[in-house]
Amino acid sequence: MPYPPDNPPMKHSILFGREVSTWSEEWKHECEVRFLANMTLAERNRTLDGEKDGLKGMKTLRGDAAVAHLRAEIDRYAMLQRG
Repeated sequence: MPYPPDNPPMKHSILFGREVSTWSEEWKHECEVRFLANMTLAERNRTLDGEKDGLKGMKTLRGDAAVAHLRAEIDRYAMLQRG
């Protein structure tokens, strides 16, 4: 299905503090941050900075600023989860 349905499912976003569409960029960002936050620190560092499973790290693909932003969002996500 290439386009969102008329009534896309909504989920509560910890990062945005409200319900968001599961088809939205907000939800896509939250899922990426949650995925990275659930990695071990070593895995996360390889994924962000270096190579993981023979693939280039995110820093190579997206740049230093994007990875710095992701790291900050991972920290914020962890803090919000703890309450």
